[in-house]
Amino acid sequence: MIRTHFNLSALFVLLLAALPMWAAPPAGAEGQMTEVKGDVSLVRGQAPPVRLRKNDTVQAGDEILTDRKSSAIIRMPDNSTVRIYANSHVVFRTETGSWKEFLHVLLGNVRVQIEKLSGRPNPKTLTTPTAIIAVRGTIFGVAVERTGDTKVGVGKGLVSVANQLHPGDEVLVKAGQSVWVRRDQRPTQPEMMREAMPGLSGCNDGMDSHGYWDDTHSGSHRSGEMGHTGSMGRTEPHR
Repeated sequence: MIRTHFNLSALFVLLLAALPMWAAPPAGAEGQMTEVKGDVSLVRGQAPPVRLRKNDTVQAGDEILTDRKSSAIIRMPDNSTVRIYANSHVVFRTETGSWKEFLHVLLGNVRVQIEKLSGRPNPKTLTTPTAIIAVRGTIFGVAVERTGDTKVGVGKGLVSVANQLHPGDEVLVKAGQSVWVRRDQRPTQPEMMREAMPGLSGCNDGMDSHGYWDDTHSGSHRSGEMGHTGSMGRTEPHR
């Protein structure tokens, strides 16, 4: 009996040691700012805005705002990344449920790269005032206007897009395609992207080594191309 107990205990220890190699990150884990350019602010609860710096952490409920000359990158525990472009306002979320909402985009442009977990799908959702965007591992861009109208473009993989009011009526968007989601309307039919969104392009010109759009590149692909005039503090914080 003693020998059997010892073997079972040893096996349990080995399983615990191996767990971090394949288990998903805990829900609600913090994200880290791996890049901050210009004036990027964080609003946490009722506290006054503070300036974010590289290597700072963000928590569930934190709001991140960029002005017209700033951008930032958040890296999540599973190595997925979110690039936030100029004139944007996003809320970092707690991941719960089978589809894990990790980000709410109130305004502006973001570029998202969801990494698979040991080669397996990594279900996540991103929301905007009008859209629900579900992914399992892909690269896509989201642009939100002041009206809440949302454009979703896919650079790699497959994305499901639905209106917040009709979450079951989804449209599947393939690489190279984009759709619009407007209030009280079903997403438009996917069509090939005629104009590149920030961070997404049919060629590598103007992109950095991580596949992100170089904001110093001239042309119509610069962030803010949708014509927002917003800057930090101009949108009402999401509570």
